[in-house]
Amino acid sequence: MRSDLYSASRVAVFVDGWNFKYATYDSFGIHVDFVKFLKVLVKDDILIRAYFYTGEWTTDSIDQFVKLSNSPDPQALKESLEEQRRRSQSFHRFLNRNGYMVVRKPLKVFAGGSIKADLDLELAIDMLSLVDRCDKYILCSGDGDFVPLVKAVAQRGVRIQVVSTQHPDAYQRCNYKAADELVDAADEFVELSELLDEIKR
Repeated sequence: MRSDLYSASRVAVFVDGWNFKYATYDSFGIHVDFVKFLKVLVKDDILIRAYFYTGEWTTDSIDQFVKLSNSPDPQALKESLEEQRRRSQSFHRFLNRNGYMVVRKPLKVFAGGSIKADLDLELAIDMLSLVDRCDKYILCSGDGDFVPLVKAVAQRGVRIQVVSTQHPDAYQRCNYKAADELVDAADEFVELSELLDEIKR
């Protein structure tokens, strides 16, 4: 049997950016220090790759959102979204320079003004491409859509750790709770509420 005292695991980290925001800022009001966060997750193991998946505003999606918004001040709304876009780009550059590979996709705007950027496929491709190079995956998401992927990866011999929250406060504040099916499919579940002091800015 392998002893962790003498042999470190090869680890890859996958952060579902939007879902993780719900599990941290929206649930507990904290801004995450992603440099500290990565160190807390990986510990003494060997980091092979860390991914951060997120949607981003584009000129087209901003224009479309403003058009559908019926805002009394469309120009102010547009300027606000453009500022948000600039802050996001700066944040993504920071992540790129501090150990993460940022995978971005333009936000799609739907009728009624809802927005979404579905990066499940990109995350799945990255997970499957690294199965022969890693012993352990750390998935930072509570999305139940990842259950089939987690099961498929586990069948290839990779241990899965899910990092999210099922704390009652998260559900009360923003109706967020990591899917039971995802927690059950993982080899280990890390409750984010127990890490807040270690990972917050």
